[in-house]
Amino acid sequence: MNFSNSSLNKLFNAFKPAFNGIGIAFKSERNLRFHSIAMGCVIIFSFVLSISIIEWMIVLILFALVIAMELINTSIEKLCDLIQPGKNERIRIIKDISAGAVLWVAIVAFMAGLLIFLPKIFTF
Repeated sequence: MNFSNSSLNKLFNAFKPAFNGIGIAFKSERNLRFHSIAMGCVIIFSFVLSISIIEWMIVLILFALVIAMELINTSIEKLCDLIQPGKNERIRIIKDISAGAVLWVAIVAFMAGLLIFLPKIFTF
């Protein structure tokens, strides 16, 4: 593939809004920062405990799911705040359901992590 500077700039510019959105969410959302720190700890444990390539794939997919759910939840919350500033019971329900989706994925990721890491910790 032959990329010119202009095509690389176009490619970079196409991703700019996405990186901007991730940055905004990271700055404004405490849970996203928490999950990112947890992700860093899991990566360190993964190297220390020498997980297999399949386990790496599972861990990375779960990271992607948790972070993607956090980003979706953040966008839903911000959209709800735009549509209905202040308190509204229906908006609260929407936000709670969205937060519940993040929690569900995080719990499943945690359980999968236990299945991957506990046997390695006890034989370490």
